[in-house]
Amino acid sequence: MSYKNIPFGAPEKFNAVVEIPKGSEVKYEYDEDLDAIKLDWIFTNGFNFPFDYGYIPETRGGDGDHLDAFVLGSRSVALGTIVECRAIGMIELLDRGEKDNKILAAPIADPASQKYEKLDDLPFDYKTIFEEFFRELGAQKNKTVEIKGFRDKTAALQELESAHKNFA
Repeated sequence: MSYKNIPFGAPEKFNAVVEIPKGSEVKYEYDEDLDAIKLDWIFTNGFNFPFDYGYIPETRGGDGDHLDAFVLGSRSVALGTIVECRAIGMIELLDRGEKDNKILAAPIADPASQKYEKLDDLPFDYKTIFEEFFRELGAQKNKTVEIKGFRDKTAALQELESAHKNFA
């Protein structure tokens, strides 16, 4: 399978490729030149990803890489899995001073996430979870990561549309 052939979809229903399963202490990253997912970093002290995390094909975010997504499903899915999602919000983020926004997405095939239409629908304190996650991620990778804010579904859809246009 070639990751380069995975389509974007549409802003309202897009594909995300899981690079890091929920609970993983290992960070993998898609390498476009290799067309493969490779090891990027191993975290310590029990630090792990709170949700599945991956990239959105045929997009370019503010940092020049594929746009990233946290897939907020009820179960972890395997590395390399394509997950059809819908956006419910976005984290505005600066990574080493570069725009690196993260789409917060509900997997369409997960019945438990069908009720997630907006950030306020989430049954957990997403702000605290992500603030703590990015604080520790920055510390472990010795870099500056700054959350500028949490945005709604409309902003996420605009970001998806813009990032897809930037891919061409």
